[in-house]
Amino acid sequence: MAAYQAAITITGQNIANVGNPDYTRQSGRLASVYSGAATGTISPGIGVRLDSLQRHTDAAVESRLRLAYGMRSGAELTYQTLSRVEALYNELSEYDLSSQLNEFFKSLADLQTDPLETASRNLVVSNADAIIRTLQRQRSGLLDQIHDLNAQTEAMTRSANGIVEEIAKLNALVVTTEARAQGGSGALRDRRDALLRQLGELIDIQTREHENGIVNVYVGSEPLVDFDRTRGLTTVTTVENGLERTSIRFADNDGSVILRSGRLAATVAARDVHLVGQLEQIDQLAGALIYEINRVQTSGRGLVGYTSATGTYAARSATAALNSTAAGLPFPVQTGTFFVHIRDQSSGQTITRMIKVDLDGLNNDDTTLTDLAAAMNAIPGLSATLTPDNRLQLNADAGWEFSFSEDTSGALAALGVGTFFEGQNASTMAVQAAVRNDPRLIAASRSGAPGDGSNAGRLAAVGDVASALLGGLSILDFHSGLTSRVAVVARSAATEHEAADAVYSSLLTQRESLSGVSLDEEAINLTKYERAFQGASRFLTVVDSLTDELLTLVGT
Repeated sequence: MAAYQAAITITGQNIANVGNPDYTRQSGRLASVYSGAATGTISPGIGVRLDSLQRHTDAAVESRLRLAYGMRSGAELTYQTLSRVEALYNELSEYDLSSQLNEFFKSLADLQTDPLETASRNLVVSNADAIIRTLQRQRSGLLDQIHDLNAQTEAMTRSANGIVEEIAKLNALVVTTEARAQGGSGALRDRRDALLRQLGELIDIQTREHENGIVNVYVGSEPLVDFDRTRGLTTVTTVENGLERTSIRFADNDGSVILRSGRLAATVAARDVHLVGQLEQIDQLAGALIYEINRVQTSGRGLVGYTSATGTYAARSATAALNSTAAGLPFPVQTGTFFVHIRDQSSGQTITRMIKVDLDGLNNDDTTLTDLAAAMNAIPGLSATLTPDNRLQLNADAGWEFSFSEDTSGALAALGVGTFFEGQNASTMAVQAAVRNDPRLIAASRSGAPGDGSNAGRLAAVGDVASALLGGLSILDFHSGLTSRVAVVARSAATEHEAADAVYSSLLTQRESLSGVSLDEEAINLTKYERAFQGASRFLTVVDSLTDELLTLVGT
């Protein structure tokens, strides 16, 4: 009777936890109780006992389920991140960057048709500002997402650390409880399995269970939980190329945690591969647009010249060759020439001088910033000096103005003298203050004649010309490829998430078929054990009655 009462209790426990997703179905193993000969040589036994309590679980399925859970969660985070990037780029709308680039180059083409039209020049500046605002909005949006992922990394690491600490405590409780009563740790084991699944969602883990019920946890080949001890997890934030990046470390020795799958691995990959990669490409695109427009701008002439100009880019060393790393200019310079035109504003008299830039690496006479300033200072009516931070500064004599043309060296663009844009990337990009204040400085002409718009035509073609800064792609092609790749990777992430979800659902079904509670099955067991209990009770009643009769007969 005691055995079947215990079996009924186990069935009741299963029924009570039918809605508990973390519960593992249990069953009792009944075994006959052996005895010696009861009557003569006959030994039918003396009843039944509850021999053991079994949890219906499969370690292999649990391990695969944890891995699938982590992969599904990681794929979901990657897809969400890329979807936000797609929304940030806002392609196929009237406000997307590709449309604004096309409008900018179209306005330059219109300027070629009528270079004297003030409205056309103002439109060029306005369209350039629209591009700058969009690039900076996109860059700011990517930085916000990087910051969010850093914060998520910290939060998930704290959560993971709390989980491993609880697993370590449960290990000790399981051992203690099992020592008191076999099978008494079922609820503790269920809780620990649920925690392992939660941890597996965050980090790719492996487990090893011992005979005494202890489960040790590993990340790669590194132990994380050993019986009731844990190494702990923490985060460290470092700055790389001006970007903060949060990484996961072991708390006991600051060792790196190898992340292969799971939500934390996806968070780090989404930040370091997708977002940082997009940020670098946005800056690369902006840098190429700045340089290529500036090169053509410094190869033409505006309706008016400059009375003074100071380069926006400083050299680290004024005595180093302009194309050397020691000079540290942000854009490339090569051997070539450019022309400087000095014009008397009252008479129109013009003095033109060619400046050579020698960077062939021969005879140790490569052009330095100091050499360039000296050569330009020798031009009548022009003063060329260097600022304390090694920027080229030009000033025309009173009543004179200067302009440039046909720069084949790229030196003026690399120094930021007489350019259309300033800055080096999307965050620092801006229209030169001089051009903004006086759009007549836009170099629409190659000859300097008022009606000449030939250089504006060259500016309008910049978007379709291959750029060395973009790996041989044009600005428009590079941007098109950038947005297309985001769409492709986002679609791939969505497919991966769907596949991971299907695998997870399949494994969850397998687990439920083994570990889940079936009310129909438990109802059958309950009826069976109830009838057995009733039968055993009836048996005892009969035995008791027979015993009383026997005692009555003996007494008479």
